[in-house]
Amino acid sequence: MNGRIDHLSGDLFFENEMDIFLNRELESFTTLQHTHDFVEISFVGEGCGYHYIDEEVIYVKQGDLFVIPIGTSHVFRPSSPKQDKMLVIYNCIFRVELLDKWKHLLQQDSVTFDAINNPSQCSARWLHFQDKHDTFSLIVQNMYREYLKKSAGFETVLIALLIQMLVLLQRFEMVNETETASFRMFDEVVHFIKSRYTHNLTVQDVADYFFLSASHFQRLFKKSTGLSFTQYLQNVRIQKCCELLKSTDIPIYQIANQVGYQDMKFFHALFRKKTGVTPRQYRQNFQELDESDISC
Repeated sequence: MNGRIDHLSGDLFFENEMDIFLNRELESFTTLQHTHDFVEISFVGEGCGYHYIDEEVIYVKQGDLFVIPIGTSHVFRPSSPKQDKMLVIYNCIFRVELLDKWKHLLQQDSVTFDAINNPSQCSARWLHFQDKHDTFSLIVQNMYREYLKKSAGFETVLIALLIQMLVLLQRFEMVNETETASFRMFDEVVHFIKSRYTHNLTVQDVADYFFLSASHFQRLFKKSTGLSFTQYLQNVRIQKCCELLKSTDIPIYQIANQVGYQDMKFFHALFRKKTGVTPRQYRQNFQELDESDISC
């Protein structure tokens, strides 16, 4: 799929006994998939395309950041060979030895630390982050400018910025771990909603019950279900309405009240939006189906 895999030596990039190198590459289809004997942090600065890494192909766009350990094969390619489809990658490559004096500044029980210092023991072959708030974009661009200008003390600045980036990546890890732990309670959240959907249930009620902020809960909930809390709650209520309309003769307004809706105008509009028919039509349709089954 990607042609042969080449090995790139750090000797091609490092100069004047420096242990860090930066560049800005306009990716093409001519570059071969390759491994290297240095650590690489790649940041998608512009455009979109694909990252061929190990045996995977990942769609990438501006803001994607990868930590690529020693020995991991990869190559970036634009989404199309046409010149209007460009993919610009900022690469920061460095020898592992560069951080020997600074390891004590990093959290050593982290995947980021292991990916750089102990790749053979790391739980991940490579790391992928998304820079949603331009946190890393600013650091990468500052590093690139420092490398190009090579003003007095630029190596010290580059090392400081690299350590800052690694510390922030470790913080991202902690946030992701917290979110993963929060997702584990998702079944409990669903049970809580389904057991209380008849009440005037709000996002704040559920968030408080699980000791989360309302905004954080909504973000986790949307990520887990693809729906907002309100949309999910409406679906639960309308589904229960459908069950009652099919299986009972309870008046429609009482069914609406039972599932938590007092405003009948809103209820009818919502039911029609969700099912395509009115509650009365829904009940009649199923009564007609039952009669048809009996006649058969």
